[in-house]
Amino acid sequence: MTWIVWRQQRPVLITLAAGLVVAAAAILLLRAGMVSDLQTRNIVDCVRDGTLQACRGEGPRAFQKSWYDLIHFAQLLVIVVPALVGLFIGAPLFAREFEQGTHVLAFTQSVSRTRWMATKFVVAALPALLFVAVLQLLVRSWVNAAGQLGPLAGGPYYFSTFDAQGVSPIAYTLFAYTLGVFVGALFRRTLVAITLTLGVFVVTRGFLSTWRESTIEPVRVLSNELTDPYAGMGPGQVVKNTGFLDAKGAVVTDVNAAQAKCVPNARIEVSVEDRTACWQQNGLARSFREVLPFEQATTVHLLEASIFAGLAVLFVLGSVWAVRRQA
Repeated sequence: MTWIVWRQQRPVLITLAAGLVVAAAAILLLRAGMVSDLQTRNIVDCVRDGTLQACRGEGPRAFQKSWYDLIHFAQLLVIVVPALVGLFIGAPLFAREFEQGTHVLAFTQSVSRTRWMATKFVVAALPALLFVAVLQLLVRSWVNAAGQLGPLAGGPYYFSTFDAQGVSPIAYTLFAYTLGVFVGALFRRTLVAITLTLGVFVVTRGFLSTWRESTIEPVRVLSNELTDPYAGMGPGQVVKNTGFLDAKGAVVTDVNAAQAKCVPNARIEVSVEDRTACWQQNGLARSFREVLPFEQATTVHLLEASIFAGLAVLFVLGSVWAVRRQA
């Protein structure tokens, strides 16, 4: 049974293997070229320090102009591949069998439907997951080598960095694959399965990506700078809220009323120092911003992955039901 399934999936497996070889060769060559460029421009130390302050000047800017988009494209490739797995491996897995009627032969053999389904499911899934895992590791190595001169400068919550890091790519792949399998087994039409899989995958990913930031408790950062609450903000920080505190540390609810008292009647220039002093006299003692802590990114990865894993389990159970109900 396993040998038959392997032969059925041979075109897909050959495509995955060839794609992985080509992608790995391209990424490794580009990464080597990038590291050589870092050494040529004598900016290896600024990448090693891991701070943007150490990476200023014409050399770092020219390096980013040459390499940033390529690295970002590699991250996007990691994000797109799970959807392709669901569309072209998961969706046709059972839909093509039912569409062409070849499932009838399998159902008349001594092998049970459950075993037939499980074998097809595992044989197609494992190479796809291996492909995504290896591709992710290669891209992450390239991204880390660029340091703060690459997409890491956007912080761990930057969409391409977050979606291409941690357990997220594997979770997305499991979700897309099982979604495609379920839709294909349910509707028994390959084109319908591909279309629905793409639509549901995009909508679900989009919804959860906007929801993920609400799962993190922001950290309040205080500042004596009243005119600019973003002053001193580090690169990549995600600001959820800004505001002002009074002398007792309470949040000022009516900021406009306090600031309105400091607007001059005549059109005259007011210095920042005078405006700040006036605001302080009217109850605005300090400013604050609430930012998402970087160290919580791993927790968000695991939380989001658990949601996709739970959905994958439901799709697997739905696929079992859909296959077993076929005549």
